Order: sequence, then structure tokens, then C-alpha cells
Amino acid sequence: MRIEEYRGVSDDCLAALVKKGDEKAFEELVIRYIRLIYTVANQYAIDGYDNDDLVQEGLLAFLLATKAYDSAMGASFRNYALKCVKNRFKDILKKSSKLAAVPKSQLVSMEAVGDKSDEAQNVESFVIEREYLKTLLSHLRSSLSAEEREVFALYLKGYSYAEIAEKTSADSKKIDNILQKIKRKLRK
Repeated sequence: MRIEEYRGVSDDCLAALVKKGDEKAFEELVIRYIRLIYTVANQYAIDGYDNDDLVQEGLLAFLLATKAYDSAMGASFRNYALKCVKNRFKDILKKSSKLAAVPKSQLVSMEAVGDKSDEAQNVESFVIEREYLKTLLSHLRSSLSAEEREVFALYLKGYSYAEIAEKTSADSKKIDNILQKIKRKLRK
């Protein structure tokens, strides 16, 4: 199935396709939710994480939410995914503040922990998924012009077309055209 064919498909159906390994379905969900993930990421300031790091963490949480989502539980996909992304950021914030409070004498080396194959698989899956998300972000950066990146960044931060037009000294119609072009590029 081509990504254009996913446009009319509901988020619930796309999540079910992602569970079956459909990468194009995940790409369509990312296109639909990337702005929301950026908006949520912008609400957090965590030591050691810049905005791109938080967006990657948000995308990873989004991917995991997509794979874990069950429509039979009664929550909409949007609410479930948003809750998972916010919880990921809250977990990072908690861990970040706890790490600062742990004395070095309390830290245990990885060698002392021993072999934990289930944990190793989870870490491996986490790393693979994180690399996939890095590749996706890299693709976004490389496929957009400087002007498109600037407009897209403002759009992801929640600015309206009029506000973007004002900040970039362009008219609203040009901003609309640029955003439509970006959406077409993202669907390729």
C-alpha cells in the first residue's frame, strides 16, 4: 500500500497495521502526530536533553504506544498515544532528577549486574527503534529546504499560518503553499 492510500484510514486502523509491521502506516501516523509531539516536547526542560532529544524520545514513546494500543480498551488512539508520550517525558524528568541525587558509591557497574537476556532484548529493541526515529528525523531535515524547515519548525511549535507569515515576512498564502509542499514531501 502506498502512503497516499492511508490518508482516509482512521488512527485506530493505522495502529493495527503498525502492530502487523506496516512501516508506511507508522509514517502516516507520524505525519499526523509530529506537531503534537513537538508541542508536548516544548513543554519540558530536562537537563541533558535538548528539544530534538525530547522529540526523539516522544517519537519512541509514540511508536511503543502504537504497538501497544488496543481499541477494545475504550480510549481513543490520540488520547492513549498522548498519555504515553507525556508519561515518557515525566519518567525522563524523574530519572534525571534522581540521577543527580544518587551518590557515586551507590552506582553499580553493568558488569556486576550480570546477563539479563529479556532486558538485553528490550534495550536492543529500544536502540533499534531509536535509530529508526533518528533516521526519520534525518530524512525530514535533508528533504526540506531551509525555508521549509523554518516554516515547519514554527508550525510544529504551534504557530498559526498568520503568525508564521509575520515571523517569516511572507503572506499567509505562501505559508499555506509551503506547508502543503512539506506534507507532500513527507508522504513520499
